[in-house]
Amino acid sequence: MANMINSNGIFPWNPGMTLVSLLLYDKKTKKYCLSKLDKRGLWLPCRSRGNDDCKTAANKLAEQVAGVRVNIEKVVRVRSSVCLPFKSPNVITYGATVIDDIEMKTEDVVWMTIDEMKEVLKRDELLGLEPLKLAIRQESEDKDQLSIYEEPTMEYIEPTGESNNHASAKEQLVKASKLEREDQDLLFREFASYTFPSYFMNRNVFSEYIVSKGAHQDCVDDLFRAFDAHCRHILNFTDVLLGLAAMEPVTQHGGTPAEQRCRFIFRYYNKRGDARLALDELRSTIIDIRLSKGLVADDAVVDRELRENAALFGIDSNGGGVALAEFLTAVGQLKFRGTSNLFRLPRSCTTDLRKMVARESDCEMADLSGSDSKSFKRLRPSSEPSGASVLANDIKYELATHTVKVRRSGALVDITTLWDLEGTQAVSGSAAIFADKDSPRFHRMPSVDAFNQRSHPNEMLTGLRYFERAVLENGQVVKEAFSWGKVDRVALARCLLTLCRQCEEIFKREPRLLAVNSPAYILGDIHGNFRDLVCFEKALWRMGTVLTPSNFLFLGDYVDRGEHGVEVVAYLFAQKMLAPNKFMMLRGNHELRGIQQMFSFYNECLQKFGHNLGPQVWEAINCCFDCMPLAATVDEKVFCVHGGIPVPDLGGGLISTINTIPCPLKDPETESSLAWDLLWSDPLTSEDMTPKVKVELRTGGGYVHNYKRGTAHLFSAEALEQFLLRNRLSHVVRAHEVQLKGFQIQLGGKMLTVFSSSHYCGGANEAACVLCDGGKLRMIRIDTS
Repeated sequence: MANMINSNGIFPWNPGMTLVSLLLYDKKTKKYCLSKLDKRGLWLPCRSRGNDDCKTAANKLAEQVAGVRVNIEKVVRVRSSVCLPFKSPNVITYGATVIDDIEMKTEDVVWMTIDEMKEVLKRDELLGLEPLKLAIRQESEDKDQLSIYEEPTMEYIEPTGESNNHASAKEQLVKASKLEREDQDLLFREFASYTFPSYFMNRNVFSEYIVSKGAHQDCVDDLFRAFDAHCRHILNFTDVLLGLAAMEPVTQHGGTPAEQRCRFIFRYYNKRGDARLALDELRSTIIDIRLSKGLVADDAVVDRELRENAALFGIDSNGGGVALAEFLTAVGQLKFRGTSNLFRLPRSCTTDLRKMVARESDCEMADLSGSDSKSFKRLRPSSEPSGASVLANDIKYELATHTVKVRRSGALVDITTLWDLEGTQAVSGSAAIFADKDSPRFHRMPSVDAFNQRSHPNEMLTGLRYFERAVLENGQVVKEAFSWGKVDRVALARCLLTLCRQCEEIFKREPRLLAVNSPAYILGDIHGNFRDLVCFEKALWRMGTVLTPSNFLFLGDYVDRGEHGVEVVAYLFAQKMLAPNKFMMLRGNHELRGIQQMFSFYNECLQKFGHNLGPQVWEAINCCFDCMPLAATVDEKVFCVHGGIPVPDLGGGLISTINTIPCPLKDPETESSLAWDLLWSDPLTSEDMTPKVKVELRTGGGYVHNYKRGTAHLFSAEALEQFLLRNRLSHVVRAHEVQLKGFQIQLGGKMLTVFSSSHYCGGANEAACVLCDGGKLRMIRIDTS
């Protein structure tokens, strides 16, 4: 068997192979023969049929494992792969009995009763349940009436509709993990290759499997216990799929998926398996939460936090513990916090699979030209951004709620709802009935709010229009352009605080790594330059973001340096509220409290809103910054970030680990080294290449300390190329550095730096943006004069 199983567990078999196995029984001892398959566990004796017919192969196998005469009776099981989404070997099992006395001292063969098999199952020595199930059936009274034919099937876990209302908890968990049908096909194929010839996974196989997904070897026993929700000491594919879904970096930690994740987390730390977290188990949980946030976890700090949480749960040093229901309630009510960082893989469970299948598919394309490529199409990785788009055939169109009238300048002059036009020539009676049934009214509320001029975001935008224009009275300027004049600052602050509360909730729901579709405009640093932001608006989304057929991605640094940071933030938050799925904002290194206090934004808030409201506004805005995403991809090919790429030591250099960064993130420097690298790193320039730097690059794998900023890293073209290759990307678009023309093409044409604030700090630089569309990255410079 050893030469038939690939120790890497990746699709090892010959799909056309037939495996012959034996259910070999000794009537005298009432024991069954089991064979050791490497270090993985005990299973039925088996071998490839080769060129023999099945019964001849079974006789040869019996002679090999028993060494005595054996009576091959009949086929007791035929397992076919015809219903699976991939080809795997068929397995034919013969029932057989021993004729002569047997020797029971063979090193690779053991004989066991059914009760003994049940015991070794508990000790993780049984590869799968098949020997035990067949033995029990063999001794049942109605064995002759049971079917011998098995067709394993792939049972997908997916919600039956678009809404989660009627989906089971398992379906909601898998949906949140974004493990679609194609992903489940790949995972089942991988699972079957690891467990072959069984369709169950014991602890030994699980150890190799889960470590290949990025888990630490020391965590294997705890992870197996978490996956084994039914305490069967062995896992089927559904057990593994649900466990992986709970560990996916993108799986949200809110609602039903969070409750399901917390069940896994509870079992993970409940080492005693008694359904109650004892004090030492709760202590381990607290330590891991602190470490996941990058916080210190010394005994004094942990013991203090343990005492606080023990009081919360009502347990003491004399015994007791936290029951599952109590744990779920405390997490759900935000009394026990930090679990969102626990029980996570460092990368998606399908990352390596997709890369491998892509290589496999490329080989098939080269070898199978002119042949049926159906299997290739099934295994080909999806080109759709995760969670960001649907296939064209799945799009369901409906009538929009509003019709608008637009001036030649692009200004909206008339906004009317369709139901206000009922009875006019514009909407016939039959169409009105259809429109009313087309979509429930509450589904239309985002559209209603987008055009409701009295909504908070539209009121803010109206106020900013006033701020932008000069006001004349009797031919004299009574309010300069880009000033508030006599506006009630208290009312302005209250409107902005409301926007902040609403935007914070939106940012919290977004992943740390956004998936954006083209066409998309990408803008760099704004730095309080509201004048230039208005220029971008008039050039790119004059009719508003809702009516513009493009997505917009901002790379951070909205405040400091410029004098209108408050207005820039108010404008961007208002647009975010109006078009949350089209208007995307990433965090920059100036979206940090300490930086703003060193520069100008904190004082700007005090100056505009006073020493009472000013700090409130400043803190509310920064609470939004704490929850902002940190990076994005456009069409899964263009990586977008404020600063630069992270060193491989942080999450293996895989962008999927960005989704493991905690949210909110108040202090990235101490809470997430990965986030800090994304915010602060820079590409190397030719001027940076001193002899010392060249030496450090060789030892640092293309990365050196960022001596220009005193923190994070500088990275080379070679490091960038490896990052792109590792993540199957083509380019990186970033901000963070002022450019004379508004942009710069760097590092072999694979990196673009874009800056969207002209005349930065009194300089002569231009403002630019990048348009991603049609497979092209197009640099656009904006005339801000």
